[in-house]
Amino acid sequence: MIFRRIFTLFIVLLSATYSFAQTSPVVDVSMSLLNWTKHLDADVDKYFTREKGEELTRSFEALKKDLTTYMKTRKNLSDNIFRNNTAPGKKDPENLEVLKTQMGDVIRQMRNVTDLTNNELRAEGDRLNDKIFNVLNSEGTQFLSHLEAFLAGLDVSKRDIALDASVAYDRLQQSISLLASTEDKISRKMK
Repeated sequence: MIFRRIFTLFIVLLSATYSFAQTSPVVDVSMSLLNWTKHLDADVDKYFTREKGEELTRSFEALKKDLTTYMKTRKNLSDNIFRNNTAPGKKDPENLEVLKTQMGDVIRQMRNVTDLTNNELRAEGDRLNDKIFNVLNSEGTQFLSHLEAFLAGLDVSKRDIALDASVAYDRLQQSISLLASTEDKISRKMK
């Protein structure tokens, strides 16, 4: 556990150092998503009401499901690039569209959750939602991951994909765990 955290910190620092050396069209929102889910979990008492309980449970479950689907697809695509030794520069518009569509599902579910929270969490969720929406609709000038940039045919190194996959995947997993924790807290409050 400690080794994994140290390794993740090392990857983050290495990634940050490397990112200063080059300009990238990647806008990684995984840290913002993790922070938002931490706030949702920590502040459940500030927005929970019995009247909203069932709807909150459904919304958290749907968001958790869609985020899990996106994370697994992203991991499978990344693993396939390494398994098949795919060279950069080859476009894969079908899989790029799959990722964008799945993230579109995630931001719709995020909206459902934010609409049920308090003003502070709603504002944070709206900013994150807008940021993701703007990247998704940037028409190929920005991407949510190095994997997406690779699938768009940009010259992205496998090292960047590996770093991106390791750090972002861990953050997405943590976000999903926090959503499950929040959903559990809501369920307990409904009893």
